[in-house]
Amino acid sequence: MTLIRTSLDPVRTSLFVALGLLAACAPGKNETETDATSLSETGATTDTGNTSSVTEATTDPGTGSESGGQTTSTPTTESPTSTTGVMPSPVCEGTVTEIAQAFVDPPTPSGFVKCDDGVIHRPEPRECLSPSTPSTCPADASPDGECLTDADCTGKPFGSCQLNQVFGGILAPGDSCSCVFGCQTDSDCDTGEVCRCAGDGLGLHTECIPATCITDADCDGELCGFSPDICEPGVFSSHCTTPADSCAGDGDCDSPPCSFDGSAWACANAACGRPFLVDDEAVTAPACARDDWRGLVLAPVALPPTRARLAAYWQQIGLCEHASVASFARFILQLLAVGAPADLVEGAQRALADEIEHARLCFALASLYQGAGVGPGPLMAADALGELDLDAVVAAVIREACVGETLSALEAREAALRAEDPALRRPLERIAADEQRHAELGWRFVQWALARASADQRARAEAVFAAAIADAEATIATLAAQPGEPELHAHGVIDAPLRAALWREGLRELVRPTLAALHHAA
Repeated sequence: MTLIRTSLDPVRTSLFVALGLLAACAPGKNETETDATSLSETGATTDTGNTSSVTEATTDPGTGSESGGQTTSTPTTESPTSTTGVMPSPVCEGTVTEIAQAFVDPPTPSGFVKCDDGVIHRPEPRECLSPSTPSTCPADASPDGECLTDADCTGKPFGSCQLNQVFGGILAPGDSCSCVFGCQTDSDCDTGEVCRCAGDGLGLHTECIPATCITDADCDGELCGFSPDICEPGVFSSHCTTPADSCAGDGDCDSPPCSFDGSAWACANAACGRPFLVDDEAVTAPACARDDWRGLVLAPVALPPTRARLAAYWQQIGLCEHASVASFARFILQLLAVGAPADLVEGAQRALADEIEHARLCFALASLYQGAGVGPGPLMAADALGELDLDAVVAAVIREACVGETLSALEAREAALRAEDPALRRPLERIAADEQRHAELGWRFVQWALARASADQRARAEAVFAAAIADAEATIATLAAQPGEPELHAHGVIDAPLRAALWREGLRELVRPTLAALHHAA
């Protein structure tokens, strides 16, 4: 049996939180043990046999920070337990690690500390003793950049010239540098910002960061947490933790980080994106030689003969992501046609932008592996709008998002966990987080639509769910019989047997339990 590394528990929790369905499951009861009779007795049912997961419990090795600093530890009190599906007030367990400032000797506290596997937070402000970060701009940097030396960075105090960062990694020699402006204290920053020293887990540069809280004292018994931006690695901000948080730190997340999502702290959960179906056939553009669809990523390492295989793989994934742009463009029109609320339309618009970036990342990888630029040709989109009545839109979203995209998001998470090269793992982590959010958007739309549907419409939706699950099961049987390519797993490739294992677990642990919870909540 092929073992998967992705833990489905946090994915299921994220999905249930997005749908407001945590209360639909009895406390302490495994969601897969609930009565998953779809939306009626004729719908798809859950596997009532052995519900233990074949998931291999591992953690992402992570990338670590490039800046140093020693730490000290202090015992603290234990955290209370929660029976509501959300995290309790995040009192630290075990020890508190004090984070030291980088580029400072002897070690000096930064004002930020970290609970065991918890959020980095700020008990008190501290002066940064190295307000100007030592330059990292190399001698062969492009003269077209913002700077070449610290002397070029005079627009604000404490300027330094730093090699540009892309997805947390440094571009190849010959690329450009930009100015970074540091700070000594919060008074050096604008209103709504705090001064954050460079340090292990804090960032490579001393700089002002956006802040909705200054210290823990501003958070009414909660912590002033330090949140990374999962879409822009290297970007941080501070926010109070809340009683509604679904994680209290990276230790609670199968796919870190635990970050602030705009309303609460949650794991960065989001393969191919949503297919673009025309007359029930998935349509993609042809590939062609071009450079304008390439995103900026580090050059991954791969040796022949895997380079050619990886180039072909990422070209195909890029074409699928490119087609997803069209799929979400159509979905936006469909949402408007059926009178969907603004938050669903906004979510679809955001997903469309995500898919553009996914395509760019995948075409960049394909281009780097094959040594020449590749991108999409024209996409045949004539007569692609399709039917706009509610039944047709619900049916499409059930197939493409509730089943298809939910399973695709698992593939992306598994690919990121297995990718050994940080240059590859970082863009895959972003794609996985986005695809998870897209799947949740699809489920939210179906939930909204079925709440307004007639009994006949709900029965038709049940039949579509049953058919989509049956189709996925048939695909699993086909995939499981195909030969594997385990040598490519470390390069982020999900081969047929691994995909079969992921889909099987995804149906059992995600699709069927969510369908059952929707039924119980109706």
